[in-house]
Amino acid sequence: MFVKMKKFWEKVSINKKSSNSYCIMLDERILKTPLKKELILPNLNLAQEIVKEGDQDKKKINTKSMIFYGLISTSLDKIIDNKNLYISDILDYIDTDLICYRAENPKELVELQKNKWDPIILLIEKYIGTKVDVFEGVLPKKQHATVHDRLNNLINQFDIFEISVLHRITNITGSIFLSLCVLKKDISKNEVFGLSFLDELWQAENWGFDEETLQKRKEISIELNKSMFFLDCL
Repeated sequence: MFVKMKKFWEKVSINKKSSNSYCIMLDERILKTPLKKELILPNLNLAQEIVKEGDQDKKKINTKSMIFYGLISTSLDKIIDNKNLYISDILDYIDTDLICYRAENPKELVELQKNKWDPIILLIEKYIGTKVDVFEGVLPKKQHATVHDRLNNLINQFDIFEISVLHRITNITGSIFLSLCVLKKDISKNEVFGLSFLDELWQAENWGFDEETLQKRKEISIELNKSMFFLDCL
């Protein structure tokens, strides 16, 4: 849920609560999540970035543009008590993962997908120690059980903040495999957008983008970049 409201505070400050936790003070009140939990942050970097998000507009606040605040709030309000539910939601992408479904033609697109996406498959196979299947066409097919089990084991090792950003990037890209490579920092901010919208970008080179699509892609790129920067701050 996104909120727009006028700022009711004059002073914003960061308080250190313990050796590894910080909070943001709005005058004398602690900043809270949408469910009224105190927004307790694991490091100073995150606190500073949330303050910057809130300073984008001096008179009002729009939580839709506050990616860091949203990821932390999701972690504290939802994932902390429903970790398995969020992991299950991420794992649902395994059998429909964008990276595993390849075009049958034209030849140029087939080669492009192979050159760009096969290295991602190799990284995932390295993470989980088993083969990942690649399919032609768009009809969904199942990866073998070992892929499911080992990805489940891998993701269960992540903390609530990592799961929050993994969940967001998976939903944006349609790929649990790309998201894991992002979390492992094996692909860069510049690469992830091009890899997740490879087909559309190839089509655009041949037939062009309309203005509405360009604007949408710009917004997605900004959200991806901010989500990846969030990882850098953990």
